[in-house]
Amino acid sequence: MDYMKKWFDQMGEIFLIDVGIEQNHSVIDFGCGKGTYVIPAARVVGAGGKVYAVDKNKESLDELMQISEKMGLKNIERIDVPEGIKVPLQEESVDVVLLYDVIHLVGNRKKLLTEIYQVSKPNALMSVYPKHHQEDMNMELDDVKEEIESAGFSFERMLYKTLMHNNYLEQGDILNFRKQ
Repeated sequence: MDYMKKWFDQMGEIFLIDVGIEQNHSVIDFGCGKGTYVIPAARVVGAGGKVYAVDKNKESLDELMQISEKMGLKNIERIDVPEGIKVPLQEESVDVVLLYDVIHLVGNRKKLLTEIYQVSKPNALMSVYPKHHQEDMNMELDDVKEEIESAGFSFERMLYKTLMHNNYLEQGDILNFRKQ
C-alpha cells in the first residue's frame, strides 16, 4: 500500500485539522524534510494562509518545492537554516508551529523554544511529536512537557493519533501547547 499517497490524498489534512490548524493560519513546520506535513498544511490553510517550510537539508527542501509546484501550491515559503536555529520571521507572526519528530535532533532546545516563542502570535499553537524522546533525549513525556512549559508555553492537550513517520503510518502522542 502506498501510505504516502493515502496521507497526501486525505489523511494528512484530517490529521492537521484535528491538531488545530485552520484556514488562513500561518504555520511553521520546523525540520519539515520533504514536506510530509507541509503539503497537507498548505491545503488546510488555503490561499489566505502561509506555510513556512524550515529545514537545514537543502536537497529535501528542493524536492519539497518541486512537489509543491507540481501540485500548484503557492502558499509555501522555503526557509533554509543551515546552521543554527534563527527563523527569519517577524515577531508574533505565526499561528501554529509544528515540531514533529525533530525536537530530539536539536542540540540547544532552549534556544529553539525561545525562537519559536518570539515568532509565535499570542495564544499560538505549538504541536509537538516527540517520537524519540526516550532514546535520544533521555526524557520521559512529562519531562518534554516541563521543558516546553518552562519556555512560556502552557500544555493544552495530548492527542493519540495516526500520523506519518518515515513513510509509514503509525500511532503516536501529539502534545499541543499554547503560547502564554
